[in-house]
Amino acid sequence: MIAPKEKGIIFDMDNTILRSNIDFKRMKLQVHAYLVGHHIVSESIALDEFTSSTLIELARSSPRFTAQAEQAVWDIVTELEREGMNDAGLEPGVEEVLEQLRPACHLTILTNNAKDAAVRALRTTGIEHYFEHIVGREQAGLKPSPAGVQWIVNSYPHVSKQHWLAIGDAWIDGKSAIDAGVRFIAYQANRSELERRGVVPTAYIESMADVIQYI
Repeated sequence: MIAPKEKGIIFDMDNTILRSNIDFKRMKLQVHAYLVGHHIVSESIALDEFTSSTLIELARSSPRFTAQAEQAVWDIVTELEREGMNDAGLEPGVEEVLEQLRPACHLTILTNNAKDAAVRALRTTGIEHYFEHIVGREQAGLKPSPAGVQWIVNSYPHVSKQHWLAIGDAWIDGKSAIDAGVRFIAYQANRSELERRGVVPTAYIESMADVIQYI
């Protein structure tokens, strides 16, 4: 009988597992422009404090953010995701690390991208088969909400929460993990931005191979 795996890892996708060309700054500006143009958010908000996902969450507090407006915003996001995922490649050393981790760990992906786009990108780069769950924004909401991390952890009741680890490059990855009670490793992250957001990782790493020592 094969012994059950007793550990789990939740990977972010863009700029953690995959090196994509998604222009997140342009995405945020276009989402903001749409929301301002439709009088859903104020033009004067401190845009540097937001990501596209937190802008959308802010928009949800407005009665003007109708289903039609939300669809229009997601159309903007989806188009830029599609454009940015063209010719996406792997971050250095990723496949070797996944191969090393797979025997002992449940490997999962949690991304703010649409699931179909994420699956397509992971399939194209040849690593989809490593992941037991690929969770997109449709299933568990948007990071920094902890809902996606909680959904994944709850899918493995035999794995203690203390044996889970989340890995990502952005403060929203860290906040979603920490708020769910899961350790967070920051990969090639902007340290000052994480500190400003109050996100305190277990460790900062520059190479994906460094993950091994925290398993």
